[in-house]
Amino acid sequence: MKNIVVVDSGLGGLNILNECKKILPDINFIYVADSQNSPYGNKSKRKLLKIADLLVKNIINLYNPKIIVLACNTLTTVAIKHLREKYKDIYFIGTEPAIKPALKKYKKNEILLFATKNTNKYYKNIKKIQIKNLPKIIDDNIDNLDIINPILYRYFCKKKYKNIKAVVLGCTHYLYLKNNLKLILGENIELFDNSLGVANRVKFIYEKSKFDF
Repeated sequence: MKNIVVVDSGLGGLNILNECKKILPDINFIYVADSQNSPYGNKSKRKLLKIADLLVKNIINLYNPKIIVLACNTLTTVAIKHLREKYKDIYFIGTEPAIKPALKKYKKNEILLFATKNTNKYYKNIKKIQIKNLPKIIDDNIDNLDIINPILYRYFCKKKYKNIKAVVLGCTHYLYLKNNLKLILGENIELFDNSLGVANRVKFIYEKSKFDF
C-alpha cells in the first residue's frame, strides 16, 4: 500500500491532515514539515520552484507516494502546475483560498483575504491583508498564540475594514488564529477555510485511483 504525503512549510498543514484522517481513517498519511525553508510566503517564484522540486524528489525517494497534498496556499499557487507537468505519475492536490464559498454568501467588499504575499497577488479586486513572516511566527509561538494579538490588532483594526463580514483564511497556518480573529473582529465575523474541501478532494482522488494503491 502506498502512502499519501501531506506537505507544508511548518505546522499549518496539520489542519488539512486532520481533516483527511477523519474521512480516510484507514489510510497511511505521512506529514512533511519543511521547516528548513519556512516561511514560503515572501520567497521568489524561482526560489519556491527550486524548493518544491527538491522537496518532491526527496518525498518520492523516501515514501514512494501516489498522492502528494500541497497543504500550503503559497506552494500551490506558485508550484503545482510545474510539479504536475514534471512528475506525471503523482497526483498533486493543492490548497486554494475559499473565496468562492465566501462570495456565495457575501458581497466582494464585505470579504477580506488574509494570506501571504505570494498568494495575495494572484487574487485581484478583493481586499487583502498580508503579514510578513506570520506563518513562522505562528510556528514559533504555537503554544502561546495570544502573543500575536498586538500584530493582528495593528493590521485588522483599520477604518477601511469596518464593513468586513467575512475573512478568508488563505494560509493553512492562519486556521490556528480563529479564536484570535474572533476576539479582535467580533464573534459575528465568519471565517472561511478550505481544509475540508481539500480533504474531500483527497478522498475523491483516492477512491478514483485506489487500484494504484
